Amino acid sequence: MPRNRRAPEEERRRELIDATLECIAELGIQATSLRTVAARAGVTNGLIRHHFENKANLILAAYQRATEMITGPGLAVLEAAEGTPAERLRLLVKTLISAEETDYRLLALWATFISQSPVDPMIAAVREESYDSLRQATEQLIASVFEEEGRSLSADDLERATIETHAVLDGFWIAACLEPDRRKAEQLSTIALGTIGKILGLSLS
Repeated sequence: MPRNRRAPEEERRRELIDATLECIAELGIQATSLRTVAARAGVTNGLIRHHFENKANLILAAYQRATEMITGPGLAVLEAAEGTPAERLRLLVKTLISAEETDYRLLALWATFISQSPVDPMIAAVREESYDSLRQATEQLIASVFEEEGRSLSADDLERATIETHAVLDGFWIAACLEPDRRKAEQLSTIALGTIGKILGLSLS
């Protein structure tokens, strides 16, 4: 029974967060207010305050949702146990730079929130936590790939390889989001695999 009572609450929160993301994508953070979100969601300001209390909490929840949309598919690959480490690394790249996970709206949201990071400590904290989770999981996977190859990396070299890998992934993700031709966007994942393979000294194609 308690679960049944919570479900509508969780669904309503998700609807309000999705409406907030739509407003932010169209209007920006400053112009997004409780009133505009309420109008988009077809609810009252009071209902939003019931769930989030104020705009700051609503914006933070929206950013957390945006980071889940961006990093969630990659984390799912990293947490899975199927396949060899090299296969999972290939799948990670293809997943993060696939047509399903890249679009201009998502990029616009990412850029909008990132612009607030230097002036909003709470947004900065969410960004750091999200990036650290993905980076640490990627670092463990890269270490497993090298172990599979019978090679080892020092802690410093492993950290450097992970930073370089994510720099490539970030750049290709942005390029894929900006590419209107979905077929060309898909090709970018193949190019990214070759680039990361060169960085790591591995054949990932």
